[in-house]
Amino acid sequence: MTAPAHVITLGLAAGMNKDIRAWFEQFNFLPPLGLTAAKVDTITAGVSFVHLLEAMAASIHKNFILIIHGHEDGSGLWLKLAAQQAKPHTTHLDLQRLLDLDAGGPPMSKHDFAIMGIGQADVAKIENLRHRVVDKRIDCIEFRSCNLGRNKLSLDRFRQFFGARQAGAPDLHTVFGVVPVLLGPQMMTNHKRFHHGAGHWETYNFPSALASPTLVACFALNELAKPESGGHIAADSPAALDAWIAKYIKRGAGRKSGDMAMHALWVADRVVAPKTRQEKRRLVPAAIVMEPEDYKDPLGGFGPEGGFRRLVLPLSENYAKHIIYSR
Repeated sequence: MTAPAHVITLGLAAGMNKDIRAWFEQFNFLPPLGLTAAKVDTITAGVSFVHLLEAMAASIHKNFILIIHGHEDGSGLWLKLAAQQAKPHTTHLDLQRLLDLDAGGPPMSKHDFAIMGIGQADVAKIENLRHRVVDKRIDCIEFRSCNLGRNKLSLDRFRQFFGARQAGAPDLHTVFGVVPVLLGPQMMTNHKRFHHGAGHWETYNFPSALASPTLVACFALNELAKPESGGHIAADSPAALDAWIAKYIKRGAGRKSGDMAMHALWVADRVVAPKTRQEKRRLVPAAIVMEPEDYKDPLGGFGPEGGFRRLVLPLSENYAKHIIYSR
């Protein structure tokens, strides 16, 4: 499926919004279905689920890419139902209660209003906007909200609420970024020495962790074992970089001048081996998750050195596996 979509981001930091725009400007492609961005809108101030519904109702498009922070357990989005609501997230349980009401179920009780943190006027507004969105007959919604695909019931309720034919979401952390590109054999030799700062870094060697790499992708991790502020790609030649982009990022694409936009899924639930006492205090406990290729070829693949693979690039088989669909 290749079709234009309306990209809407809500409640993200300015830097992340810039990185998302850079991805669609440089590569304009979202796997695994291959939607392209016809328009990118960012909503930052006082955001709520109402703002999302308003933007979707006003859109001329029938496909959407929605990038909003997701709850760790997949239960919903870090987005208030209404702007004045105290509760900071919208869950699939909230949506189910509104769906039941719209289907002729019992009226909202005081208990319902207290749990959801909204009033009757908010309910009426949300229902009206939902009808406008459903009337659009949306074909596809691609969420890139972290972890929303972990809870299939939750994802299905979000799809039903918008009236979409299908909706997809990752069951992993979502990464967008812009990284410098370091070219030449000297950069390959010295990238760790001159470009890795303090803290925990992960380096991925391409094409294999067992051979001298022609390209490396490096990421600085925060205390949650997620890419944070540092990172770069180093390649021994422009040809090696273009080949890597075509194989792992987007078929037929190559690098333009300047920094390069990045998008990937990231397995943040794997243990990072701490190197210092400070890291031991900061890193949170996590369960080890292993991909099939870790069992079949534990020393192969593209890295990282001495650890489990976290990086899931757009054209990899595992990327498609970790986008869960409700239809």
